[in-house]
Amino acid sequence: MLSWDWQKFCDHGENFTAWTNNDFGHCFEQVVFQCTSHTLLAITCSFYIAHRQTRFSGSRLYVSWPWFLILRFLCSVCMALVPLFQIFFSDYLLRVKPSLVDCVSGGIICFAWITHALYVMNVRYFHTVTLRGPLWAFLALMLVVAAEALHTRSVIIQHIEHSAARNEAEEYACYAFLGLLVLSLFTLIPNSERFYRTDLISANVNYHTPDTEPITWAHIRSYGAIQAPRTESLQGEKGVNCLSWLSFYWVQKLMLRGSKGKIESVNDIYELPPRLETTRLEKRFHRILSGKKKDTEHQGMNNSTMDHSPELEVRFRGSHKAEPAAPKTLLQALHSAYGWEYYSLGSLKLLADGFGFAGPILLNLLVSFIETKNEPDYHGYLYACCLVLATFLGTLCSTQFDYNSQIVALKIRCAIITTVYRKALTVSSVAQSKFNTGEIVNFMSTDTDRIVNFCPSFHAFWSLPFQIAVSLFLLYQQVGLSFLAGLAFAIILIPINRKLAMKIGELSTRMMEQKDSRVKLMNEMLFGIRVLKFYAWEDHFSERINELRGKELHSLKGRKYLDAMCVYFWATTPVLISILTFTTYVLLGNQLTAAKVFTSLSLFLMLIAPLNAFPWVINGLMESWVSLKRVQNFCTLKELDPGQYYSPPDIDENVVIQIKNGRFSWQEEDSVNPNYSAVNLHSEMNDVCAPELETTLQLKGINFQIFKGQLVGVVGKVGSGKSSLLSAVLAEMNRLQGEVCVHGLKQGFALAAQESWIQNATVRDNILFNQPYNATRYEAVLWACALTEDLKVLPAGDQTEVGENGVTLSGGQKARVALARAVYQDKNIYLLDDPLAAVDAHVARHLMQNCIMGLLRDKTCILCTHHVRFLTQADVVLVLEDGRIQKAGPPNEVLPTVHLESEAEEQNNNAGDAESVEEEEGGTPDEADGGMMEEEEKEKGVVKLAVYSTYWKAVGSCLSPLVLLSLFLMQASRNTSDWWLSYWISHSHDSSGNHGNNSTTAQSAVTSAFLLSQTSLMHTLEDRTFRNSSPMGNLTEGEDNVSFYLTVYGCLAGANSIFTLMRAFLFAYGGICAARVLHQRLLGSVLKAPVSFFDTTPIGRIINRFSSDMYAIDDSLPFQLNIFLAQIFGILGTLVITCYGLPWFTLTLVPLGFLYYRIQHYYRHTSRELKRLSSVTLSPLYAHFSESIMGLATIRAFRQTDLFRQENMSHLTVNQRAQFSTQAAARWLDIRLRMLGVIIVGSIAFIAVIQHQFQGVDPGLVGLAITYALSVTNLLGGVVMFFTETEKQLVSVERAHHYITNIPHEQWEGSLFPPSNWPKDGVVKYDGVRMRYRPGLPYALDGVSFQTAPGEKLGIVGRTGSGKSSLFLTLFRMMEVQAGTISVDDVDLTNLDLKDIRSRFAIIPQDPFLFSGSVRLNLDPTGAYSEDQLWALLERCHLATVVERLGGLEADVGERGRLFSVGQRQLMCLARALLTQAKLLCIDEATASVDQETDALVQTTIRNEFASSTVLTIAHRINTVLDSHRVLVMKDGAVAELAPPGDLLQNPQSLFYQLVHGGQ
Repeated sequence: MLSWDWQKFCDHGENFTAWTNNDFGHCFEQVVFQCTSHTLLAITCSFYIAHRQTRFSGSRLYVSWPWFLILRFLCSVCMALVPLFQIFFSDYLLRVKPSLVDCVSGGIICFAWITHALYVMNVRYFHTVTLRGPLWAFLALMLVVAAEALHTRSVIIQHIEHSAARNEAEEYACYAFLGLLVLSLFTLIPNSERFYRTDLISANVNYHTPDTEPITWAHIRSYGAIQAPRTESLQGEKGVNCLSWLSFYWVQKLMLRGSKGKIESVNDIYELPPRLETTRLEKRFHRILSGKKKDTEHQGMNNSTMDHSPELEVRFRGSHKAEPAAPKTLLQALHSAYGWEYYSLGSLKLLADGFGFAGPILLNLLVSFIETKNEPDYHGYLYACCLVLATFLGTLCSTQFDYNSQIVALKIRCAIITTVYRKALTVSSVAQSKFNTGEIVNFMSTDTDRIVNFCPSFHAFWSLPFQIAVSLFLLYQQVGLSFLAGLAFAIILIPINRKLAMKIGELSTRMMEQKDSRVKLMNEMLFGIRVLKFYAWEDHFSERINELRGKELHSLKGRKYLDAMCVYFWATTPVLISILTFTTYVLLGNQLTAAKVFTSLSLFLMLIAPLNAFPWVINGLMESWVSLKRVQNFCTLKELDPGQYYSPPDIDENVVIQIKNGRFSWQEEDSVNPNYSAVNLHSEMNDVCAPELETTLQLKGINFQIFKGQLVGVVGKVGSGKSSLLSAVLAEMNRLQGEVCVHGLKQGFALAAQESWIQNATVRDNILFNQPYNATRYEAVLWACALTEDLKVLPAGDQTEVGENGVTLSGGQKARVALARAVYQDKNIYLLDDPLAAVDAHVARHLMQNCIMGLLRDKTCILCTHHVRFLTQADVVLVLEDGRIQKAGPPNEVLPTVHLESEAEEQNNNAGDAESVEEEEGGTPDEADGGMMEEEEKEKGVVKLAVYSTYWKAVGSCLSPLVLLSLFLMQASRNTSDWWLSYWISHSHDSSGNHGNNSTTAQSAVTSAFLLSQTSLMHTLEDRTFRNSSPMGNLTEGEDNVSFYLTVYGCLAGANSIFTLMRAFLFAYGGICAARVLHQRLLGSVLKAPVSFFDTTPIGRIINRFSSDMYAIDDSLPFQLNIFLAQIFGILGTLVITCYGLPWFTLTLVPLGFLYYRIQHYYRHTSRELKRLSSVTLSPLYAHFSESIMGLATIRAFRQTDLFRQENMSHLTVNQRAQFSTQAAARWLDIRLRMLGVIIVGSIAFIAVIQHQFQGVDPGLVGLAITYALSVTNLLGGVVMFFTETEKQLVSVERAHHYITNIPHEQWEGSLFPPSNWPKDGVVKYDGVRMRYRPGLPYALDGVSFQTAPGEKLGIVGRTGSGKSSLFLTLFRMMEVQAGTISVDDVDLTNLDLKDIRSRFAIIPQDPFLFSGSVRLNLDPTGAYSEDQLWALLERCHLATVVERLGGLEADVGERGRLFSVGQRQLMCLARALLTQAKLLCIDEATASVDQETDALVQTTIRNEFASSTVLTIAHRINTVLDSHRVLVMKDGAVAELAPPGDLLQNPQSLFYQLVHGGQ
């Protein structure tokens, strides 16, 4: 035991006595009050002095001294001198030798006020607070004021009572000190702004300040020459000293900014610290994952350097190279990269746990001190100080562990996301088909989050058993082997909970698979939203998605109910353990005492946290493992290796491309049937993926050479393999045999894919495609690609944003922008996949003459096309049929054998512009700058009451009150059982004074353990079990009272157990109800949105609502809300019981409440905005990823993978900044809440030491009050933390609520029901129709009037922007008219339901779109037709052979129909239209991508099938217009001409004549 001579230290006959003669002991007062308060003042002032800012931008700042600051400084200097004068006068005048305690306290006081004087000098340079100084410095000063008030009281009492201990020097010094202190406090009242003088301003020629204008901090930060940003950039972890690091004071700037509402964008939050830089983490992790040495860079389809050089180093087969190191698995790579950093954090965790157990040990010593009257008083204070110190050090270790664990988690998140993205860019297209886009997006979102959850779970996995073991050992010391009875019960529960955890893991896996399917279908539905609306398929797809959602919710329901059962078992374990243990102890013949019972109960309470956390930890680890395996399966896919695919080129440099005996497939090599060939092919160049069926097309016997500068034409029927041939050159297919040689492979290819891939960027950015801007070349490319006139009609020219997937451009414009992108790249090899299909004939002729034969005349070019007439200028023509080259040679030898267009067609194939001008539809929200995509909405301020109301109603108006009632009953039963415990103590028949002491002190043991267990649990798991009643044993030695008290306690504990079970299951059920309702409302709202909404909203943003936000609503929000409500009811119960048992505790709630209000004000405002920023910055990350997958072939062909990886890392960096700032803010809150807990623990401990000297109080009530007083800090902390976390998760409800309530909806309901046979004749009548896409825009249709005859075939032509597609949009009411009427068979369409209109009309859209699923599902999603009818339909559309070889009507068409070529997809859309047998058919360039022969057959089919129907055709090929009854010519949104085509062609002045013959 530590020995200390207090009598010598205090001297003057004193001892270290806390209370004597109705006053504090003099020595005690000096040590505990004065020394402690002045030490805190010195530390606080030193801290702030270190954070002063005396320079700005390298220049010295000078701040003027206001009078009150000078006075405050002088007061501080004088107060520093007062104790020195006291010692001097006492020694030399009064001849009283100062004691050691006088010298020590005098020195500390002198040092503190000198430090304070320096602080006052520097308070001028705390630019973000007033001249009164920071809040914490003021609070430290208030502690000194309180200590000085106590000292003055003692001096006055000594003076009045003429005490022998009176010292006149001390008395006068006290009065002088008090006067100076009061004067110093008065100087805190006035305040003024700081006025600066600095060379920075005076030397700045760009800034002039009038003589009368003071220079303030705002002037300093915003003066003209610097051009500084509006807000100062925050650097995470930069220049942080040790004290600031431990206290997270460096986060204060962010919290201050958030509390003032100044966090609006990522520019207002922290930059990532160097150790979290995305580029550095990505390069290091990739090096480790690939098993390469440090100096080895990645080689492959990516550029070899990060400077985006077009050079590509390729090691061909057979060339010498070093044996590469074996690549590591994802788990091994994570272990190598972050293992040591992460595992070393275990030492912090071990220290935190150790300090946690130091609390009960020290508390035991404190209890012994209170029970033993003859132990020296200072021992109690020593134990109390050690208890505070242990709690303080445990808090520091715990918060540092949490923060650094999250740093490692952010590193892992960065590593996984960048790895998935890199893999997606480099993986073989054939291999990638095993995963759809929705699954890969989930790898980056949900799976990544689950893997990151490993960080807190792993250390808890060993820490929790350690805590349990220590608790059991201490329990053994109390009750011996009796604890084994309770332990046996806990062991029995382990396999039960293990089984539950395993089942939860299985359900989680199944739920993720079901979520993948739902997100995949949702993604496809959004991509094909126009087709879905044209055919009125909203209800059908809503049913499909709800069916998938139902399966997902079924798995979620099982998970939630098992979670509730698991939590219930572990929540009741401590209660049952205590009853079994005490019963066994008594049956063994032992006698229970209050000390044993309460000490044992404290240990049972300490078991709550680890016992309840462990199943969640196991569950988290299992989920992490499941997600890790999912991502690992993707990472093991075969990468595209150009060195293995290509062979070394021949010596002859003139041979640019050569394929010898090539055989290529869209399947993995081991699944290819070499004897089978089909006509299906993959032609979707913007999303190249390999089909999984054995029925996909193979290219066989491919042999050709292409020489430098040659133009090679490739022709063939639909599905013959033209696009696949280009894919074979690009290495997108699987090479089964033969050789592929490409000269100049390093530069890549310029690719113009058949389905144009357009980025969500401006037209110029799409064309430049990361190349530097060259004005001369740029203008030449625009002219050659016929884009000059188009750019003139766009709102902002080439700066117009085109929207996601180019939705605001017509098909022809998209094709020409994609062609312009390829031409601008200036590559040596050009692969052009039918760029002439989507444009009209005179534009095609312009492209051929000025682009392909113009700018590209010296380039090597492969042109796939159906326009065989243009190939007369080619050097070589290849004819493909069924995957083989049937003919090859010069055009004059090959073309005569190919079906050619007639001369009349060649001359007249100039029907009006084929481009459905969708820019008319989209319009622009900002016509000034041409921005297309609306910025994602982000609410500000608190989460609105309407959001809470939305969730309340989603849970259910009846169920919500029941959940609250169960929470109330659970808390009430727990508080009642605790009150019964105190009643037992107070009214037991053998309650002696000593017994009361034991009860009180043992209650202190309970409360401390309760506090420590709650603190550790607060940050790791759902705090459900703290609402349970404390187990209760027999506290008396009498046999008569045991049964009575134990029976009552058992009933209360049983009631609490029942209410806990009710609460767990009701909450689980309520969360599932809310998840179901909100998804249904969200889906319904999105499906009812007009097309313009989808044109201005990126798909990634909508998908984010249905993936991340719905996951939060499904899982995270109920979890956090459950804890928060339990904490709220816990607070209410705590305050009632505490104030009942300890009324003076209400006084401490006032300062405590003030501090908590300040902390929660800072944290809630900041964390809420950070959560919103996290959500908003996540959408671009997903959108960019989806966009990259769509354009994979183009990105790889252009050798742009490194640039896209950097763009991905840029989006990730922005999101990581929000995540990092969120974690820093959480730790800022954590340390402050825990420190307040430390203060409360210390206060209670010191009060306990003092209180044991008093008698006559009810020990039961006091013990109970202290128990609750100790726990209230943690409960308040829990309320702040979990209310904030709940608000964060409610942001997801807020975002869903915004879409549910704020999205504009189409006018679905009509006032009339059409006749059952409507439309009967198909007479379309437009009468003065005017329509514009947005207010303020010009009319797209301006007074359109015309009427068709029954069964008339009407061709519609006109140049870009003339209003052709607007006719279809208004006819289907995709856009509502502002004036005029549209009627069909004399029925006004505005009076009908939208479903009646769209389901009875038919349309063949320009962009063919198929959904994932079977052929039957795509043709007849509602199942209204028989199998024979469908086969007959396919026969008429020339698709029967294709579908047969694919596998029949139930064969899968692949994601977005990727198993069909573009032409085959157009034929599928034709089949849909034929199936409707509608009286009104609209055709929008339906045969743009099919060959002439197939086109002729299709036109014949349409004429035969729709002979009696009205057919409106936006024409591409002239023959489809020439056989029309009449032609409608549109110009500037009005009808310019309406007459038979023959009549118009006879008039050279007609617009139709000029369109046909290319006239202007």
